[in-house]
Amino acid sequence: MASVVWGSTSWWGPPPPAPARPLTDIDFCSGAQLQELTQLIQELGVQESWSQGPTAGPDLLQAKDFVFSLLGLVHRRDPRFPPQTELLLLRGGIREGSLDLGPAPLGPYARGPHYDAGFTLLVPVFSLEGSRPELQLDAQSSKAWLSLPELVDGTAVRGTWQDCLGLPVPGEGGSVPRSQSQESSRGVQGSQKQPHDDITESGPQVSLAQPPGNVEGPESTQPAAKEPGSVDALQTQRADVTELAHCGSAPQPESESESREAWPTLCAAQVAAWFFASLATVAQALSPVPGAPRLVHAARHAGVTTILLATSGPPRRLLLFDLIPVVSVAGWPEGARSHSWAGPLASEPSFYLVPGCHSASAWHLCFARQELALKARVPAPLLQAHAAAQALLRPLVAGTRVPAPYLLRTLQYWACERLPALYLARPANAAACCLGLLDELGRVLETGALPHYFLGGCKLLAGQEAATLLTALAQLRGDPARALRGALEEAKAARKGGGLAGMRGGAH
Repeated sequence: MASVVWGSTSWWGPPPPAPARPLTDIDFCSGAQLQELTQLIQELGVQESWSQGPTAGPDLLQAKDFVFSLLGLVHRRDPRFPPQTELLLLRGGIREGSLDLGPAPLGPYARGPHYDAGFTLLVPVFSLEGSRPELQLDAQSSKAWLSLPELVDGTAVRGTWQDCLGLPVPGEGGSVPRSQSQESSRGVQGSQKQPHDDITESGPQVSLAQPPGNVEGPESTQPAAKEPGSVDALQTQRADVTELAHCGSAPQPESESESREAWPTLCAAQVAAWFFASLATVAQALSPVPGAPRLVHAARHAGVTTILLATSGPPRRLLLFDLIPVVSVAGWPEGARSHSWAGPLASEPSFYLVPGCHSASAWHLCFARQELALKARVPAPLLQAHAAAQALLRPLVAGTRVPAPYLLRTLQYWACERLPALYLARPANAAACCLGLLDELGRVLETGALPHYFLGGCKLLAGQEAATLLTALAQLRGDPARALRGALEEAKAARKGGGLAGMRGGAH
């Protein structure tokens, strides 16, 4: 019997089919719904919003003050450390791609099992401004050598840094354009200034506990820290600290008119060793302060001093700070490229030299200040996509030497030049951008290199372990929704202080 039609709608039978829609919101590789992935990415961003910076809560403020106080005490012990310096504080640790250090042994720290949030602090111990030592650059390899003369502005620089000098390096690199501006007077977003008087008068506000044993990896737990009733000497085990490569003894000049090629170099590895040793010595003398953060671990990896601070809470968290002694340089390397999509970034360009991982004496060119300015120009959906991709990579790269997190960051900058801004700015495209970044990273791992974003002709290397990571990335790419749900649960645990799981005996 035919159905009865009431008006224009039948009251009997199945409803009419919905208008046909093109199936364009499905990921071809995994079959996941892009709309679902976008919702997971947005929720992940909400859960991680507590760690946007040092002003997010009193625990982060206390941790930052502790680090600044500790650096002030280092200056009191060794006057070579600048009494007043501009510290650049970056969100995320070295292992989360905050800086480019190349394939380097950075220790098996993993966010989640070992710490709740990470930060990177660049600490200038030497500045090149006005009349300065000779800087030799090799833009093709992103390396630099700093040759020290006997005197700089009447100060015996070479004698002051005698224990950190290496053999001379033949001068074949280019020079850096000089800038008469003083970098310490520049106000740049993300930098933090801490006057010496504020540090030394307030004194340290931390207690020192015995460092935990070696971090074995994401699946292991750390031994419990001692209760803050006594002060133990800060010790670093051999497995925690990278071996210091031999830089050689510095030849003594016979006259002040010797050529620059004969000047000894400021050895990056020696500076990193001096920085860590000075910090460790100062940490021994700290007295416990109830309710203040506690230093529970410190180690040096490839020129980076990594410390873990347990906050008093609530909630109680374990915060990681990567402290890097750097050389600040006013000016811009010859041949460095500009960025048309972002426009002019700064009227007074500058960059840093950080301890490298391939050579004991050489420094590595670092453009952290420009990257901080670039980040402010990246569309918000692409930033969310990049943060989600970084969260997915964390468990894969923990303990490896593959600089995949920084490679992913560089791919984000290249995407801004390649793709339309309107596409990147659409919130609905966050999932597509996240998957695209992971796919691009897979191609980089397969080829083994990625063009440097600032230095033309220079390439970022993926390292020898890239093939293993490529296999793990392919597995992740097959089910991104599952991986995002796992990252979301990790972020929720970190928000509650979940990274202290392995230290509950001493920290909780």
